[in-house]
Amino acid sequence: MKLKAIMAAGAAALAMGSAGASAATFSGNVAVATDYVFRGVSQTQERPAIQGGFDAAFDSGFFAGIWASNVDFDTDASAEMDYYGGYSGSFGCSACSYKVGYYYYDYPGDPQLDYQELAASVTYGGLTVGLNYSWEYFGEGTTDAIGDEVEYFYPYANYTYALPFWDMSLALHVGQNLMSDDGVFEPDEDQYTDWSVGLSRTFTEIGDITLGLTYYDTTIDDLYGVDADEADARVVFAASKAL
Repeated sequence: MKLKAIMAAGAAALAMGSAGASAATFSGNVAVATDYVFRGVSQTQERPAIQGGFDAAFDSGFFAGIWASNVDFDTDASAEMDYYGGYSGSFGCSACSYKVGYYYYDYPGDPQLDYQELAASVTYGGLTVGLNYSWEYFGEGTTDAIGDEVEYFYPYANYTYALPFWDMSLALHVGQNLMSDDGVFEPDEDQYTDWSVGLSRTFTEIGDITLGLTYYDTTIDDLYGVDADEADARVVFAASKAL
């Protein structure tokens, strides 16, 4: 099973970090949100989400983690479990860094939805540009009408900035969803753009809880040939806490 494979890969990454006599930092996070939006599309049919995860970061640069959320696709899957691991480091200057990783998206109850991604990104200060790639974005064995493998590419850019007032942070995002086969996202379309603008603030007086509002939108008119309510513009409120 692929799930077992990724868990084994994660264990191997942890072992590699430990073998290098590298100290580890462990952290966690929990969040509640009015919607779970992924690449511009609601994963909960515009309903609230409860989310959380745990991460291990080694001084050697290796990292591994797990993250979960409820989902609703009108299938037997009611949760998403993400397993990931990889390596990060710096180059050139103190503000320059890079990250490469592997992600497994697991949907208990409906394993046909499971898929894998490879990811790479570079960061300079508050700007990050990256590329994710999957060979089975819509589940195991994703192929087109003639049986060829359908590939997915996600180039994106994120920018974060600490605003000079109210201790608030601004987060900007834009991503391009590209498929190697026409008609996947919309009739005769193989791509769409998603973007978001978010504001957040961490309140130390209430236990370091971060509150945020994010506006999401996409260029989708019809999603998979049906009404695209799940990809319409929306504002999402979230409350999160690092553990």
